Amino acid sequence: MIRYHPIDLIKKISPPSKIEKLIRGNLTPNKAALSFLDGADFLSKDSVARVALKTIKQYKAKYDDLKDQDVPAADAKEEATNDNKLLINRVQNNIVNQVADEIEDQYSGEYYIWLPSDASEPDPLHQLKYGRNFQLGKGEKPGDRYGCRCGMSILVKETKLKL
Repeated sequence: MIRYHPIDLIKKISPPSKIEKLIRGNLTPNKAALSFLDGADFLSKDSVARVALKTIKQYKAKYDDLKDQDVPAADAKEEATNDNKLLINRVQNNIVNQVADEIEDQYSGEYYIWLPSDASEPDPLHQLKYGRNFQLGKGEKPGDRYGCRCGMSILVKETKLKL
């Protein structure tokens, strides 16, 4: 049985101070800051790149939205990038989503047990799924919904994820 839980991934990620340096002022990736993810044994280099690009696209979308509201470019860039707590949250959520997608790709068709969330306010709809068996590739899985902190135990003989 393989246990996957987002909190386990988040604990392996380097300190938030490194995540804060992920995006430069010009909304491009800071390659030096990306190195904090290199040590994460649960992500390939391609996955690291996908997480970084997805995060940066989210910031560019925020910047573009502000520009569409006639906010001056300098102010839009400042507002889009000034919330370090949000950046940390976005990176963590993008990592969780990336790993959940890779798990589904590799173990599609296998069954898993839905594990409880470690969130302070768990999703009531997800709480109804705790302890129940589901098949990967059919319906929603833990990690699909933004901010989901539920986990899964994949019912296979392996003990370590092969991502």
